[in-house]
Amino acid sequence: MDLGAVAPEMVLAGAALVLVPIAGWARGRWRRLPAAAALLALLVAMGLTAPMLTATPREAFCGTYAVDPFRAFYQLVLQGGALLSLLSLASHFRGSEQEPHHPIALLMATVGGMGLAAATDLGLIVLFLQMVSLPSYLLVLLVRGDRLAQEATLKYFLYGAAALAVMAYGLTFLFGLTGSLDLRTIGTALAGADRAWVAVAFGLVVVGYGFEMTLIPFHVWAPDVFQGGSAPAAGFVSAVPKAAAFAGLLRFLLEAMPDGLAAWPTLLAVLAAATMTLGNLVALRQTGLKRLLAYSSIAQAGYMLMAVAVAGKAPGALPAVGFYMLAYLLMNLAAFTVVAQIERMFGSDGLDLARGLGRRAPWPAAALTLALLSLAGVPPLAGFAGKVFLLLAAIDGGLAWLAALAAANMAVALYYYIAVVAEMYFREAERTEGMALGAGYAWALGLCSAGTLVLGVVPGVAFGLAQIGSTMLR
Repeated sequence: MDLGAVAPEMVLAGAALVLVPIAGWARGRWRRLPAAAALLALLVAMGLTAPMLTATPREAFCGTYAVDPFRAFYQLVLQGGALLSLLSLASHFRGSEQEPHHPIALLMATVGGMGLAAATDLGLIVLFLQMVSLPSYLLVLLVRGDRLAQEATLKYFLYGAAALAVMAYGLTFLFGLTGSLDLRTIGTALAGADRAWVAVAFGLVVVGYGFEMTLIPFHVWAPDVFQGGSAPAAGFVSAVPKAAAFAGLLRFLLEAMPDGLAAWPTLLAVLAAATMTLGNLVALRQTGLKRLLAYSSIAQAGYMLMAVAVAGKAPGALPAVGFYMLAYLLMNLAAFTVVAQIERMFGSDGLDLARGLGRRAPWPAAALTLALLSLAGVPPLAGFAGKVFLLLAAIDGGLAWLAALAAANMAVALYYYIAVVAEMYFREAERTEGMALGAGYAWALGLCSAGTLVLGVVPGVAFGLAQIGSTMLR
């Protein structure tokens, strides 16, 4: 048994299990202990994962788990997203009864995402998708007495249960067609299978991944869940499960669905077009910051799916997805961290609460401006470089029409991002209160803002890392 292959996962899962009784008994200053322990566990896990970027691709656990640079890259992205979310959550719930409990759910969801990035067995894929989802439900329901959070969690659970059940049904079709649970064996055996049944199976499987990635039409849970949950929890849900799902879908497509089978590039291109267009158009009408960022995250998923659709044709597609996922994580979590501060200060996330923020709280306002401009694709920020890589990949893969549509969508999105910036700097403040910047908020904003600037000014380093992380066990 190759336990070294899952050392990072064991560290995080072990820390979560140890923290369960500690969180139940923690009182007073000891409430901070679970967050500190989770932070240490994440740093150790990142240290164990980093060397795998240069490891020779191999199998573990009887061929059900991949140890390759692709897995290492996305696991580092997931761990980084969890660490930034932990910092924000720790400040948001400081002194409350939720303070010792959120690190446990966060760690377990991260372990599920890490497993999904590495799983090459159909059974493990279902298991790890559940491991991503169930703790995420708990994060949304951290404030158990909040009726909006209760409603959001119920919707999240019902949609998630239905989507994952449909996906599991689709995976049974693949097993029936090939007699195997292994992705690579399935990819070889499907070459002689009936294309109609392969298309049915693929369509069902996409439902599960599409739910986590917030693709149209599987996105309907996201706005209500982001609105009902706390802003830091919504930030985590918007980034970490999405990154895990993209990693899982890419491995599934490239190992089990050779190009041409089930016409998946065409289907994904259509889904990308619908997702980015609807996400941006609906975002134009939002008056709450969390719902606006929810539809923004839907549109961002459409941009990334554009490169996924040509992953089997364009050599730059996989690095483009990896780079943009890293950039998206930084800029999206920065935006949600500032919204978390507004929410904690005023008990709401209305767009009107951002008025005059540039004068009342200059540093959070500057961080939010940087994040929004990067999401819009303004140079020289990470979002601009990432969008260039995605568009080039789509054009190289023969989807010039989709690249043109994406460019038009980016122009539309610029309007609602700039509208928030205008509220902060060009509208008179209705409130005079400033915002206290907790240590967790400050660290999360500092790291996200620095990363957004560095990836935009010097994109080659991160893109090179994403290229290394494109090596997959085939």
